[in-house]
Amino acid sequence: MALLAAGTPAPTFKGMNLTGPEINSENYKGKKPVVLIFSSTRVDPAQINAVKAMWLKHREKTEIITVSYKLPSVSMAKAFMQQLGAKFPALYDPSQAIYKMFGVENPVAIVVIDANGNVAYSAEALETKDTKALEDAIVANVK
Repeated sequence: MALLAAGTPAPTFKGMNLTGPEINSENYKGKKPVVLIFSSTRVDPAQINAVKAMWLKHREKTEIITVSYKLPSVSMAKAFMQQLGAKFPALYDPSQAIYKMFGVENPVAIVVIDANGNVAYSAEALETKDTKALEDAIVANVK
């Protein structure tokens, strides 16, 4: 299955947030766009710091949520995120159900969902440490 294309209604999802209360996509619909960053299979401090910087810069206009499926342990990941000062939502998807809903087969991928709940942009193989490519995607697709 390919990534969901622009204009496609985004599936609703919810799940465990490693930095706060449960994430529910319905809470954002009609309020602000959501940027989903489907991360690689490992916890990477450089990636977390890059996403943290983008979240701090863009959080008024959009919600940036990382999605991961492979962690050493939930408690360890939560402690690690806290240690790095990461407060952005971090969705844990161990069954990869959300990856499958959005057609993500090869992390790293980004999906931008507009405030109306439709996919505005999607791309695979963006390197999450390459903040320029990610920021360009956010700026171009978050209105």
